[in-house]
Amino acid sequence: MTKNFPFKTEYLYFQYHVLDIERAKDFYVNTFDFKVAYDGGTDIGWCELDLPVKGTRLGLNLLPEGSKLVSGSGVLSFEVTDLEKAKSVLENKGVPSDEIIDIPELVSYFNAVDSEGNKIQFVEEPRIKD
Repeated sequence: MTKNFPFKTEYLYFQYHVLDIERAKDFYVNTFDFKVAYDGGTDIGWCELDLPVKGTRLGLNLLPEGSKLVSGSGVLSFEVTDLEKAKSVLENKGVPSDEIIDIPELVSYFNAVDSEGNKIQFVEEPRIKD
């Protein structure tokens, strides 16, 4: 516990709203090999997946039937060591992604989307340096 974070946490997670929890869960399990930590299914409408950083999870929150999904309300970001390889792996799995953007001296990144249209960003140390 720190002065800036006054309560104990077991894990941190990022949450996405989804219209089809099984489809969203399958996407993250099959694309990134995330492990299901908790699955309440459609009855509860909540699923948690362990992320590759200890103590972090992705929560999938099923919207009520008839709801409209607002994609892009959150962004899951991964810092990687090989941006081109990450992009290639995703493309080979049929995951749509943008071109890599380089901001010299700052960052290189690209965006992909999951099965629900949510943005996933992959970042790396800048590829372009002075």
